[in-house]
Amino acid sequence: MGAEKSKWSKFYEAFEEWTSGILLFTGLTLIMINVTLRYVWGMPHSLLDEFSVYFVVWGTFVGMSVALRTNHHIKVDMFYDMFPVWLKRYISMFAHGLGFAFCVFFTYFGILLVLDYLQTGQGSTDSMFPLWIVNLVMPVSGVMFGARFLQKFLFLFKDGGKAWTDGMEKGAIV
Repeated sequence: MGAEKSKWSKFYEAFEEWTSGILLFTGLTLIMINVTLRYVWGMPHSLLDEFSVYFVVWGTFVGMSVALRTNHHIKVDMFYDMFPVWLKRYISMFAHGLGFAFCVFFTYFGILLVLDYLQTGQGSTDSMFPLWIVNLVMPVSGVMFGARFLQKFLFLFKDGGKAWTDGMEKGAIV
């Protein structure tokens, strides 16, 4: 979206990508190990099942902000593409504003959930791993995802919308 990225922006993008990738890789590796243990040695471990789910979910939640930043998220643009650029800008304002509002609620209720698990000291069924840690991904990913929605929303107003409009007219995905 911008011509030159700051060092902070480059660092944060790398952090998003590496964190998501490492979490997903770890989760999928645990699944592979447990499948091997189950079908080769006949000794599956429920802990591997439990933690593989945590890692895959964490990686997916962190990866949502990467998908939004790179425009690799799921979207329905069949009707959107039929509108003129000036109207697309207003539709995008609404969509990004609504996405940001969702992230605020997601983060808020994620914090409430984490605080509830902290207060009750509840652990998972198999390993008794603290559920507040498991669910901490909700507010953290909510903030990360919300930051990307806010970034896209603010870009719609840069130079009075000229930067976004110019990008759209050139066929760029913004």
